[in-house]
Amino acid sequence: MIKFQCSQCGECCKHINLIPQLINFDNGFGICIYLKDNKCSIYEKRPEICRVDVMYEKYYADQFSREEFYHLNEKGCERLKKLRR
Repeated sequence: MIKFQCSQCGECCKHINLIPQLINFDNGFGICIYLKDNKCSIYEKRPEICRVDVMYEKYYADQFSREEFYHLNEKGCERLKKLRR
């Protein structure tokens, strides 16, 4: 099975204020409280919404092909990267 290729840039973790489901993880500046040295300190226990493959399987497999879903996530990553510039 193909896996989503995360670049580990940390941008998704630096914009959690844009994700209502992660409000409890916000450090007050829109950054996840578990982001340490640009890595997730709870990676193995991170929420479902932080897991692209889990989200695809549970919620989006009937709407998109895996490749389409990955592409949408990659586009989202690019938009987040532009917010920091």
